[in-house]
Amino acid sequence: MRTEQDVEAYLKEFGIPYQGLGDGLFVVTDDASGLHNLAIKVESPVVVFRMRVLDVPHPGSAGREDLFEQLLRLNGSGLLHSAFCLQNDGIYLTAALPLDNLDANELQAVVDDLGIAASQHVARLRGN
Repeated sequence: MRTEQDVEAYLKEFGIPYQGLGDGLFVVTDDASGLHNLAIKVESPVVVFRMRVLDVPHPGSAGREDLFEQLLRLNGSGLLHSAFCLQNDGIYLTAALPLDNLDANELQAVVDDLGIAASQHVARLRGN
């Protein structure tokens, strides 16, 4: 079974800039790939990836319904390993992988997917 040490080794292997905060929590910030405060949390039996990307528009505000429709459409066609979700007052990109058989390529694929989503999709969504 993999551990947080394996996750850290994979981050180092791919040169992903991170800060280890202890208790299985890593924070990735890499402006070049669009990742800002991506939290990677090892919570056996999974590794959870979460990054806040937008504020939730207030009920009744202009463009709210259109934004939510766009998020759902992107979840269905624009993302491979991650999804947009709502939590409290934030819109997040999130993903999870099983920890048991985690390998470096899986972790890199999720981080890449999140970076692409942040740099391409979120930039466009902010323009609404």
